[in-house]
Amino acid sequence: MAISTAELAVRLLVYLFVLIGVPLWFVLMFRLMDYAAHDTLVEQFSGRRNGRDTGQLNAYFEQAAVEATTCRICGAANGPDYTYCHNCQERLAAGD
Repeated sequence: MAISTAELAVRLLVYLFVLIGVPLWFVLMFRLMDYAAHDTLVEQFSGRRNGRDTGQLNAYFEQAAVEATTCRICGAANGPDYTYCHNCQERLAAGD
């Protein structure tokens, strides 16, 4: 039983779709969801805190009587010589 050229072409296309198309679709959808999850608007209204717990470091700065800079985004205390927040990596304003 011989297969026709058209049937062979269809089988090859299905094979290539399964071998390349499905994993590529998965990767593209995963990247899209990752991009959407890191959208600043989603983070702002998600209701959950992004990053590590800031309570211990805030308490450390209070106990050590170090003048800490508070991040305007996440509220974490940062040392006086910090340029970026240790919690959310937001650039700290010079006047904060």
